[in-house]
Order: sequence, then structure tokens, then C-alpha cells
Amino acid sequence: MIVPHPWLLVFSVAALLLVLGATSGLVNARLMISEPLVCAAFGVAIGPLGLGLLELHPAHDPVAAAFLREAARLTLAIAVLAAAIRLPRGWLRQHWGGLALSLGPGMLLMWAAGMLVTAFSFALPWLVCALIGAIIAPTDPVLSASVVSGDLARRAVPADLRHAITAESGINDGLAEPFVMLPVVALTSAGTAISWHDASIWALHAVLWEVGASVLLGGVAGFIACRITRWAHRQAGAERSSLLTIALALALATLTGLQAIGANGVLGAFVAGAWLNAGYEDEYQERQERFNEAVTRFFDLPVMILFGAAIPWAAWQAMGWRALAFAAGVLFLRRIPAWLLLYRGLSWTRRLPEALFLGWFGPVGAAAMFYALETQGMTRLDMLWPIVSLAVAASVVAHGMTGTHLSALLGRRFARRQRSR
Repeated sequence: MIVPHPWLLVFSVAALLLVLGATSGLVNARLMISEPLVCAAFGVAIGPLGLGLLELHPAHDPVAAAFLREAARLTLAIAVLAAAIRLPRGWLRQHWGGLALSLGPGMLLMWAAGMLVTAFSFALPWLVCALIGAIIAPTDPVLSASVVSGDLARRAVPADLRHAITAESGINDGLAEPFVMLPVVALTSAGTAISWHDASIWALHAVLWEVGASVLLGGVAGFIACRITRWAHRQAGAERSSLLTIALALALATLTGLQAIGANGVLGAFVAGAWLNAGYEDEYQERQERFNEAVTRFFDLPVMILFGAAIPWAAWQAMGWRALAFAAGVLFLRRIPAWLLLYRGLSWTRRLPEALFLGWFGPVGAAAMFYALETQGMTRLDMLWPIVSLAVAASVVAHGMTGTHLSALLGRRFARRQRSR
């Protein structure tokens, strides 16, 4: 990790975030591209290919890998907690059946598709392909923001579709842990297949502890925060506390507390946010929504700048045509076929255009970055970052350039259908 001009780097990043905050929504509405795409391009500009203000080589530099991994972890915790708070109260309970379908069979299908795309594109062992398929399976809450928040999204995308993307991207980032850890256990055990011993380790640690304990303890943290907030609001002389302050503190406390005991802090943060969400009245939450978007933008977007500076251009070039085949396969085969199979069972969509919209907007982003760097340290597989970063870059560009257009198109179709009734 090389930072030759740290203050100039900080100034450049702060200036970009200031411009994006001051012109909130205009990048999406006028330039028809997403803010994460702008930030990734800015990262390229200040990275080794541009001004050289920041050089990150996470495939070979353990310090850079650890820095980028923890930045992605922090981003995910804040993003998923904010996603939980954005959901209407009771939405998760009302649509639990559709969520179970998308988070169960849906995740399995995306895992299998990612594994097959990787196997077709690269001459890698099946366990490595299974690991990469699991890493790129979860939906990213940062890149999904352009189609679930903001004035355009609220006008054009039906509410249940936005809430479905928000809920899925918030939950499956943490639920991907068992899918990722299963091939990791086999690889680190020097086996060619999953043995009963490997399966028991996976079940006890990845499923029971990292998922079960995270849900339980995250729920406890959110419940306590919710009860304290309600109690304080009833006291005479108490001032109305900022949802943003409480949400950020809860995200950090849940993340760090669960990570300290070896549990999944990202999943716990979403569960904590869902409980906290019950502690605020709807009208107060609406007043806080724009502030919520602004502050989460401040935490979400910097990781895309770091990603732009960490792109392994030489490794991509060495892949040749395989890089293009992998990127196209991830974009068109990882998620769309699964959602075309499952959409009739989802409570928030019954029509093919909505299924295609949901199938397309399942971007690969910060969660894939985090899992790639986490498992790279466990397995010593240096090819993980170049391959996974290629999937992230393809998603940043493709979804960043199509989000506004396809949201507007869906909005026009929905409006015509409403008028025809």
C-alpha cells in the first residue's frame, strides 16, 4: 500500500464527496450514471494508472488487503443497517415467504451459476470455482442504492420491488458466509472433496455460530437500542435524538462486538437495524430519510474509490478473452436465469418485466470484495482478487450505466398499467 501524498489524497476524496453531496441526485438524473461508478472512475484517476496518489495491490500486499477488507466490512455493516431502517415496519414479516425463496433457492442457484461461469472461463479446480461462485453470489447494497433510494427510484420503481432489493441485499451479504466457508474448509483441509469432518466444522462454525449467534445477538442489540430509544422519548425534557447518530453507533457496536467473538458482524448489523426500525414513528423516519441517505453515502462511496485504485490491470490483461467471457457470464447468467425460474413464487412480483428488472439488479460489489480478501488470506489463492475484482468492475460499470434508464423504463410501464385499469 503506497500513499505518497496523503493530505492531497484526503483532499481529493473529500472534494469529490462534497460535490456529490451538494449535487445530490443530479449525477443519476442528469448524467444517467450512478455515484458508485463515478467514485470507481475517480479511484482509477488517482490510482497507479492516473495521478499515483494511492496504490493498492491487495493480491500481493497483505497490508493493502487487510486495509481494503476492513474498509469493505465497515461499509457493509453501515449499508445493511441502513437498508433495514429503510424498510417499512412489518415488511419483512409480511414477505417472509418470498424472502425465504430468494435467500434459499435463489442463493443456491446464483452460487451454482457463478461456479459454472468460473469453471467455463478459467482452468481452475472445482473447489476454487465453488469458492468464487459463493463470493460473487450476494447482492451488494451499495451498488443497489441507485434503484432503491432517491427521488427517481421512489417515482419510477414500485415500492415492493425497491423493498425486495433492499431486504435481499441487506440479508444475503451476511448469509453468504456459510456458502463461502464450505469450499474454504475443504481447501484448507487439503482435501479434494468435503468429508464428514469438514462438514461438521462448517456446520458448527459457519452455520450455527456465524449465522445463528449473529442473528440472536444482533437482535438483542437492536432490541435494547429500540427499548432505550422508546423509553428516552417518553421522558420529560428529553430531546429528540437523531436516528443517524443512533444507527451509526449501533452499526459500529454490533459489528465490532460480534467480530470480537468471531461471529458475523454484517448479518448482525442488519438484524439490529431491523429491530431499531421498530422504535421510530413512520413520519419521523420519513423526515430523517434524506439525512440517512447522505450519511450512508459518505460511508458507502469511499470503498468504491479504494476499489478503483486497487484494480489489477496487469492481471486482467493476462487473462485475455477469458476475462470478457467471465464478466459477461457474471452479468447475464449469474442471476437472471434464477429469477426467471423463481419470480412467480415471489410475493412482490408476478410479471416478466419486473422479474427481469430484479434479475438484472443484483450487483456484485463490496460484499464480494470483502469475501475475496478474507478468503485469500485463508487459502493463499492469489488469483481470487483479480477474478473477483473483475466481476465487481463489470457490475459497477454495467449497473451504474443502466440503473437510471431501466428504472425510468420500468416506471413508464408501471404508470401505463395503472392508467389502463
